Amino acid sequence: MTVMLLYGSLMFVFQMPSRRETNKEMTTPQLLEKLQAVFPELTAMPHQDSLCRLLKNMDVEQIETFYIDMLRRLRRSFKTCCTTSGIL
Repeated sequence: MTVMLLYGSLMFVFQMPSRRETNKEMTTPQLLEKLQAVFPELTAMPHQDSLCRLLKNMDVEQIETFYIDMLRRLRRSFKTCCTTSGIL
């Protein structure tokens, strides 16, 4: 679930014009490698149609809850990364 919402968030942030373009641009090995540093359970990027089906069947409050949890996890991961690398 976290991976799917992250993927949807990145699509929004990068302002991808279409699902086809998103699948093409956001499934590169370089992006996958960087995301695996934060989300080790990520083995492959989901297909955009899978995200669309998931979001159609989810309740808005459920999406919000998962999204907030994902942001908290990203923040903790970022703090850990910066602390261990000496940035903070």
